[in-house]
Amino acid sequence: MTTRCSWAEKSPQLLIYHDLEWGVPVHDERQLFENLSLEIFQAGLTWHLILKYREALRGAFEQFDPERLAQITPVQLQALHHDHRIIRNQQKIDAVIENARVLSSLHELGWTLSDTLWQRVNGSPLDHHLKPKETLASDWFVAELAQTLRQLGFKRVGPKTCYSLLQASGIVNDHLATCYRHDEITQIIN
Repeated sequence: MTTRCSWAEKSPQLLIYHDLEWGVPVHDERQLFENLSLEIFQAGLTWHLILKYREALRGAFEQFDPERLAQITPVQLQALHHDHRIIRNQQKIDAVIENARVLSSLHELGWTLSDTLWQRVNGSPLDHHLKPKETLASDWFVAELAQTLRQLGFKRVGPKTCYSLLQASGIVNDHLATCYRHDEITQIIN
């Protein structure tokens, strides 16, 4: 029997996400922006719900391409606010669009989200070797990361959202040490 992180066994969608995506190291700028955006949408909701809406969110948000999203018009933004296919939280929608604009502007200056996130762990995933039923408060650098992103102009990027982004993007390996994916992820990076 395969041992997994317990949260992954709550639904087939979570199981697939856990087994194929969660914690795999990501350096791709567009994928990191998508992960950040989905974490923003997830705040206060279940990850299962985000996975249910993910394809519709990708379609509505230009596949989370920050340069394309940065060009969205006020009419298009209003359409997103009323799009019944997606999570229609106006503040979250506005934050994703504003974050795309900020990121696009920073790209013009040579700044990348990938470099900023990976610098926090010196380019190598941080592994907490978590045990079952062990919880972990976010590391000290997460509050600093959230503050840096807010100072750059990003919206809705508190420490919890930032830490979830780091976990989802494999910058932090928080698969339980007993989970079969823990060792697989470790082997990917070594």
